[in-house]
Amino acid sequence: MPTAEYFAQFPPFPTETDVVDLPRISLGKLGNDTAEAEKLLKACREWGFFSLQLDTCDEGQALLKEAEEMFNLTDELFSLDQATLDEFAYDAPRDLTGYKAIGKLRTDDDKTDFMHLYSINQDDMVGNRPARRNADPLEASRARIQTFIRNAHGSLDTVLAALETQLGVKPGTLSALTPLDQQSQTSVRLLSSPAQAAPEYDRITLGGHTDIGTMTLLFNVIGGLQILPAGSENVMENWRYIRPEPGCAVVNVGDTLVEWTGGLLRSSLHRVITAPGKQVGVPRRSVAYLVRPANSTSMRRLRGGVIPPVTEEDGEETRPVNEWAAWRSKQIMLGHLKPQTRGGRAVYV
Repeated sequence: MPTAEYFAQFPPFPTETDVVDLPRISLGKLGNDTAEAEKLLKACREWGFFSLQLDTCDEGQALLKEAEEMFNLTDELFSLDQATLDEFAYDAPRDLTGYKAIGKLRTDDDKTDFMHLYSINQDDMVGNRPARRNADPLEASRARIQTFIRNAHGSLDTVLAALETQLGVKPGTLSALTPLDQQSQTSVRLLSSPAQAAPEYDRITLGGHTDIGTMTLLFNVIGGLQILPAGSENVMENWRYIRPEPGCAVVNVGDTLVEWTGGLLRSSLHRVITAPGKQVGVPRRSVAYLVRPANSTSMRRLRGGVIPPVTEEDGEETRPVNEWAAWRSKQIMLGHLKPQTRGGRAVYV
């Protein structure tokens, strides 16, 4: 999350709240510390989530500052009037780039969400495709957004390189599947939930889901993000908060990476509910960098190392990523597929 100084502007996360104790992985150690890389693989298998400590290296400290600028941009964006924001409404499910208004998505309890959301297309910002028209605050901040994207991508490349070593696949395999210079559905997502005048502490503001891509890097200061531990029934009392920590970001594994590793890694169900304690009285903002593979990349399982080989019972997914992702998203929207924790295969082969 952003720096401790930035955290100090807001009410603290209440100490009595039940939280999940996520593994903490140091970005600064990942390149040369085998024990840290082993801890990373374990986190990706058991939780599908971990806390990435960024303040242990220059690269990470720069990214923390850039995340703070993205929070300020989120404030500026969602201070626009509703009619202006609606001009940039996304065209779901065909194209999820752009603005989603509060109340457009169903939540787990069959109500509606309480979250403004604007997805910024990476290809648009880094020049992989002709520029599209965005809301004015975003157009005025193209250089700033591009810097954030490049540094966030670089940090996740470091994570993926360490993961490659532990999986036993050829170095550069995962980064080659998620290049910055090829078209993909990678996006920066700015999210904002207004403060509630009459707080509903159990209100689901963004329903339970897994991320469809490779990995997600998330920054937030106000609580509300929850994870459902693997094997737990999906009832309110089983969900656990993830406490925002200064100097860190939350990273989670996406469905594509689960498929590539034959279910060895885990993609965990998560959601957002009303912030706990006094934090309920302030707007909740978050910034997510959602990495997706190049559109033409195959969903074919990776070979080698500790990745389980394909069996006749498994079958093998061979569609291009963009076709598979579009199919999966549509099936979830139609209610044919239920979002749930996936992967976390228990044994090496």
